[in-house]
Amino acid sequence: MRKIALPLLLFACLSFTSCIDFKTKKSSSEPKPEDFTTVVVNDRYQIDIPRFMKSTTGLNDEASLQYQNLFKEAYTIVIDEPKDEFVDLFRELNSYDENLSLIENYRDIQLQLFNERMRVNTQSSPRSLKINGLDAQQVDMDAHVDGVDQEISYFLTFVEGPENVYMIMAWTLKSKKEEHAKTYGVTAESFGLLD
Repeated sequence: MRKIALPLLLFACLSFTSCIDFKTKKSSSEPKPEDFTTVVVNDRYQIDIPRFMKSTTGLNDEASLQYQNLFKEAYTIVIDEPKDEFVDLFRELNSYDENLSLIENYRDIQLQLFNERMRVNTQSSPRSLKINGLDAQQVDMDAHVDGVDQEISYFLTFVEGPENVYMIMAWTLKSKKEEHAKTYGVTAESFGLLD
């Protein structure tokens, strides 16, 4: 009886510790296409959202898309606005820099608003890129927000379409930044306009 009990006990202990180890490991693998679902918004654009996130309405009143997973502390929204209204308003306020492209102006004005609403601790240099043929800018930042004890990491992508500008904003706790960074990158770069 003792010969059987010892291997069973050893197997049970190893199984238990391997489960604990599995649950505490951070996801470092590359996101796969099957990890996402394509969401179409108002027949204007589409974007790939992680399957672990669910649609919501309470993140931002101006957003045309809002997804979250409270357990994973993962959030994504898209805000879009007409280009000509944006340009007219900020020219009128003398805040539009004629030496920059429209998408660079949009990026800078949005970043200025971020700096007014929170304490930005670190911010990456802006990166220019093309997303499905559209001019885009990306910036990552870590910031403290009033009422939140932990630092928050933001992944911002600004995209210029023919008629609208878009801000894809994803965020999480800084402690989960590495866990979600690749997934947020896939989401941002999947953005595409519909004909």
